[in-house]
Amino acid sequence: MQGTLARELVRFEAHAGAHRPALRCGVSVGVPMLALLVLGRLDLLGAATFGAFAAIYGRNLTVPARTQVQAVTGLGLVASVAVGLLAAHLPASPWLALLVLVGVAVAGTIGGEVVGWKPGGPLFFVFAAGAFAGAHPLGLAAALQVVAVAAGSAAFAVLVGSAGALLPGHVRRRAPLVRLPLGEAARREIVLEVLLACAVTAPLAVLLGVGHLYWALVAAVVPLSVAGSRARVNRGVLRIGGTLGGLAVAAALLALHLPGWAIVVAAVVLQTAAELLVMRNYAVALLFITPLALVVGTTMHPVPTATLLADRLVSTVVGVLVALAVLGLRARRRRSRDRAVAVLPAAPETGSFAA
Repeated sequence: MQGTLARELVRFEAHAGAHRPALRCGVSVGVPMLALLVLGRLDLLGAATFGAFAAIYGRNLTVPARTQVQAVTGLGLVASVAVGLLAAHLPASPWLALLVLVGVAVAGTIGGEVVGWKPGGPLFFVFAAGAFAGAHPLGLAAALQVVAVAAGSAAFAVLVGSAGALLPGHVRRRAPLVRLPLGEAARREIVLEVLLACAVTAPLAVLLGVGHLYWALVAAVVPLSVAGSRARVNRGVLRIGGTLGGLAVAAALLALHLPGWAIVVAAVVLQTAAELLVMRNYAVALLFITPLALVVGTTMHPVPTATLLADRLVSTVVGVLVALAVLGLRARRRRSRDRAVAVLPAAPETGSFAA
């Protein structure tokens, strides 16, 4: 296992045209952010970023299949933002809000298994909902502005993703939107794992005093977004290792106290680099993903840098370790069940005329 992890840290997969989805993501994030910069509304950069996450999906699909997947995920992201805004008003904070986020994680998992979107799992939906569920409640007018910006950014991302159909030599490949890539039993297994991981992570994060509780939930679903036991363990460990490196980058950027225009430039560069590398080396991609989340997040909720960095590290470690523990327990239970089935006596043979 150690050898496998070491290889994963240094191995780069083939480029495989990664510059194309990276460029789409950069444009999808950059244009809405530039518009907000001109309007002097840097407080809405987070909303624009969450909507633009639609560009991440369907990277290896062609139009119209990519358009369909991005439209569905865009709607899901906007809905997640709206749910988070509503959850911020719930009493008994943060417990009811966390319960809502667990529901978002389960819904995102089911949606991902039905549609078969890539990257799999509910990660970005939990991220979008959690960022607002854990913030100060917004009034109706301010909340509508957030939803409108997220929706506009998502719609723009879908348009950018569909623009490839205009290129010479584009090949249209139709694909059904509902794919059901896994059997019913496998889907139930994944949904149960996500539910258990989030249900354990949420109260543990509260007890540990994690400030950004949704970060722990995001970390908990990360290992569950890939298939295979070894791949899941690798993804969890790489998440922790990559986050450590990303925090160093984030600390350097936050120490610069970037002006608004520089935050926009940094966000575009970081998002583009992350998408360029995420399928090639996940740990290296986190060197850009982590500072992107922190730099843009400070425009929504300013927090002292040391507190922010510590919160990200603790929430990541907690979420990943809980997810890996859940996977280990589930695997042990399956092995015990399989052994029990193996030792059952064979049923007696019956004739063809048995009642």
